Amino acid sequence: MANPKRLNHSLAILTFIALTVTLLPPSISCPDDQKQALLQFQSLAAGNTTSKFLPWISSSTDCCEWQGVECADALSGCGWQGGAECQTLPRSLTQPRVVTALNLFSFIPLMQSSGQVTLVSANVLTPLFGITTVKKLDLSLNLIHGEIPGRGIANLTQLVTLDLSNNYFTGSIPAQLFSLTKLESLRINIVDDVQRTVNNNGGPFEGRKGYTLEGLIPVEIGELTNLKELLLDGNRLSGSIPSTVSQLKSLEEFDLHGNFLSGEIPTGIGNCSNLTTFAVWDNSLAGGIPMSVLNLTKIRTVRLNGNLLTGEVPAGLFDLPELSYLYLGDNRLTLRGLSSLIPRSKFISLSLPSCNISDSIPRWVANQTTLYSLDLSQNRIHGAFPQWLVDTQLQSLDLSDNDLEGSLPADFFQPKRGGQSIINLSRNNLRGRLPETAICENAFNAIVLSGNQFSGPLPICMSNLTSLSVLDLSGNAFAGEVLPLLFQEGGFCPTYVDLSSNRFHGRVSVNCSQNLQFLVLSRNNFSGHLPQSLGEVTGLKFLDLHENNITGEIPSSISRLSNLQVLGLRGNSLEGQIPRSLSNITSIQILDLSGNQLSGSLPEGIGNLTAMSETPRDSSIQVMASGTENYFFVFGVLLDSPPLLQVFWKTLHRGLPNQHLGLYTFLDLSNNRFSGEIPSELGNLTSLKVLNLSHNQLSGWIPASLGEMRSLESLDLSHNGLSGEIPQSFEKFQQLNDLDVSNNDLTGRIPTGPQMDRMNDPGSYANNSAGLCGAQIRVPCDGGGLNGSPPATEEEEGSERETEWFSWMTAGIGFPAGFVTTVVGMYGLGYFHAGLLWARWRRRWPRGIRF
Repeated sequence: MANPKRLNHSLAILTFIALTVTLLPPSISCPDDQKQALLQFQSLAAGNTTSKFLPWISSSTDCCEWQGVECADALSGCGWQGGAECQTLPRSLTQPRVVTALNLFSFIPLMQSSGQVTLVSANVLTPLFGITTVKKLDLSLNLIHGEIPGRGIANLTQLVTLDLSNNYFTGSIPAQLFSLTKLESLRINIVDDVQRTVNNNGGPFEGRKGYTLEGLIPVEIGELTNLKELLLDGNRLSGSIPSTVSQLKSLEEFDLHGNFLSGEIPTGIGNCSNLTTFAVWDNSLAGGIPMSVLNLTKIRTVRLNGNLLTGEVPAGLFDLPELSYLYLGDNRLTLRGLSSLIPRSKFISLSLPSCNISDSIPRWVANQTTLYSLDLSQNRIHGAFPQWLVDTQLQSLDLSDNDLEGSLPADFFQPKRGGQSIINLSRNNLRGRLPETAICENAFNAIVLSGNQFSGPLPICMSNLTSLSVLDLSGNAFAGEVLPLLFQEGGFCPTYVDLSSNRFHGRVSVNCSQNLQFLVLSRNNFSGHLPQSLGEVTGLKFLDLHENNITGEIPSSISRLSNLQVLGLRGNSLEGQIPRSLSNITSIQILDLSGNQLSGSLPEGIGNLTAMSETPRDSSIQVMASGTENYFFVFGVLLDSPPLLQVFWKTLHRGLPNQHLGLYTFLDLSNNRFSGEIPSELGNLTSLKVLNLSHNQLSGWIPASLGEMRSLESLDLSHNGLSGEIPQSFEKFQQLNDLDVSNNDLTGRIPTGPQMDRMNDPGSYANNSAGLCGAQIRVPCDGGGLNGSPPATEEEEGSERETEWFSWMTAGIGFPAGFVTTVVGMYGLGYFHAGLLWARWRRRWPRGIRF
């Protein structure tokens, strides 16, 4: 039983405490001026939205309790980032509290106008600049645009962390930021695809449109001597890296990748002795790798790839004790004696493509027990594939574009610890058959073996590779009836399949309705009719079946492929009419049905192909490897080189950045048996670049509406039965480089105009009526002389063609060996290969684009 005296004593103490607390002033919340500033910011940021954007409400007594707001005791200074000494200090019930951290990541709501997400003006930030006690300000991912308000931010003299990343700021880096000498972290970078984030939140958005920082990196950056983290990547900064960065002795993470920086890497970079990450990839930096880099004994990541660096790679780079990630590819560097090195570094990822390595695969790789990604592509590595490499635990291996020869070891595809994700051996001289069982016991994400001499049938068990996202076996000598083997119910269904330029045969059957986006079966011996079930593969974006022996009609079910962007059926034996429902595929940008036996009239609905009538957007196909979320360079190991479209211009072979593919549209119905008139609705395709209707049996007049196709670069109407005059509306053409109306029954005056005056090759008008006249063919018209401007001289014409070659971009991608091109997204996550498209050339300019 409790002692009554002790109980009474306890009650007395509790009563005293209660009375004391009652008599004391209440706990002081955040200052009213800071509270009102936050409410004003919220009001400006919310704008006219009627959404539930009310995380802060005026009825709350303490703004320190609001979402994203952190406070500290004003007198002790303890609060955000408070040290261990703050844990022992008693908190006074009367001590005022002030705002010290504003975590406003993705805080401002998405607002839409006319169905489009709108950006938020930087002016909404003004109220925050009166909260001068803030040490941390995170405004990332808020779709804020305009110049960075440097003067306002400069008022926040206590700032330790400033995060403005993933917004839409423009202009230059304001000089006022460099007065914030307490800064330890500065982020004004673009680390994520904000457009994707916006779309995932339910709003369409038209992209960054140049909403990035420009100008130079100010030399005053060296005044921020407490800086530990400097992230300016993903902008359009230019000029050189200031030498004053060598003053940032506390700097740990330094990321400038994805800008337009030039000049050399500062020789004093080695003074940043605490540096752990140095990422300047994807710029235009020149010169050599400074030897001072070897002083960075704490460095873990070095990314110099994608620049213009020259000279030899310092061998000591491989001896940095903490170095785990090294990327040097796509420069003009030379790495000598790779096999003779004995690295002290323990690599996790080693990427050395295009480093002029002329050697065998280095034996020391076997001792790199932590290495899971190795890229030695685009070098001159030679010899047989070593057996010892089979025993490593590499999960991503890229040896493409080398001189390896012979056959693969029988156990090459044996399972690895953690699963072998990616293998790319394309464009070597490897031969033999794929092992029958080992390949099927591994959890691959990508197998790329194109451009070799592999032969024989595929292993029967390949349909069990359910984790596979990418399969590229193009440009080999594989044979057999492959499709029923691969595409079985409930089995193999990757995102990307390229089996082109082999000896496969059988009917086209694809039982894969979910994942498949990219299917290339061209240049094989497939035969029979296309099945109606093809319309069930609703995820398809790219379908290329050109140059096979396919017969019958185009199935009407193909209209259900609502995501299709490219359809290539050239060079088969298809017959019948074009299904009218084909015009329902509004996403299609490239349609090639040439070289078949199709007949009937052209469907009027062909003018409804929306993607050919609107300004096209870059719409590259991306393939994400499942199960590899931890590897931020997943497909970067496949091809770390700048992706290219392949273009054949005259007799030259040139490359184009592959982002142009999404901006290219063409329609080729040539070499068939189409009859009747050209539908005037074709003129609706105002974004079409190439139109080829040649070698058919079309009749009637050329529709004047074709002159409205202002984007047209190549028009071929030759070898038909067209009559009447060439429409005077052709004078409106703005980009036309190639015209052929020969072998028809045309008459009258050839139109003039800036582009038409250049169409002065007599062969383009040959074999028409004797009544065809004009300056282009030096035949005077009745009632006057030659009209139009004088033709360009050979020298002028050659000069114009040379400078304009890129304006006529073939959508052609690849080589017969199956050239794989990649669209490398943020940190190399995307993978794209647009098949085998080919150009047919006559005289100076192409007459159409060929798969």
